[in-house]
Amino acid sequence: MIQQIALHGLLEPMARAQAEIDFIRQFELPDDTSDVSDQEAVSSLGKDLRLTDDDALKKWRSAHLLKEDDEAFIDFARIRVKRKQVINELLKGSSESLFLRYKDRLDRVLYSLIRVESEDQAYSIYYSIDSGEVDFGMAAEKYSCGPEAKTQGIVGPVDLTTPHPEVAARLRTAQPRQIFEPFIADNWHAIIRLEYRFDSELDDKTKEFLGGLVLGSKSRDIANQLLKFHLSGVKLAE
Repeated sequence: MIQQIALHGLLEPMARAQAEIDFIRQFELPDDTSDVSDQEAVSSLGKDLRLTDDDALKKWRSAHLLKEDDEAFIDFARIRVKRKQVINELLKGSSESLFLRYKDRLDRVLYSLIRVESEDQAYSIYYSIDSGEVDFGMAAEKYSCGPEAKTQGIVGPVDLTTPHPEVAARLRTAQPRQIFEPFIADNWHAIIRLEYRFDSELDDKTKEFLGGLVLGSKSRDIANQLLKFHLSGVKLAE
């Protein structure tokens, strides 16, 4: 089974997931952290997975080969509850700084892009768009050399780590509908316009994302040990 998992490129994700669970089990919570009953853990799991009724939860258990009274199912539900508690402890005093550090991965932008080879052509297109003579989307469809020509220049929504660094640097501080003069990005002369910005907030969803990053970092050594163990087992079986 481990060999098949490795064959399909799933060994590393499995090791990371198991390492996170092992880290959570070993993590000592403060004494004042409230414990929950098995029923409360299962109810919390249903809410996390957006399973609206008992039938939906039953189907989920069936798909994951878990029975209602299965100890593994209850254990998984309790681990999910403790995971939230561990994340709260790990983020204490650092959530704001982590949020600012990873904001480029959390924010989303929708922008328009035109890429051409000639600087003169780029400026000609830019001035035509800026003066209102030509629509950005029509110009992108007609002139842009990249795949954005098929979407009338529209790219996204994407996070700010996805675009070329020169593009991202401008989008980071741009106002909606702001168009930028041509600039060089790789071998292209590019024109961009920010269409819309989806600013992230430090809410529960964001904290879950940040907590996942911290958990991954904290459990990395365990994951590496598990990976070596599984790989050695595969070699011994050959």
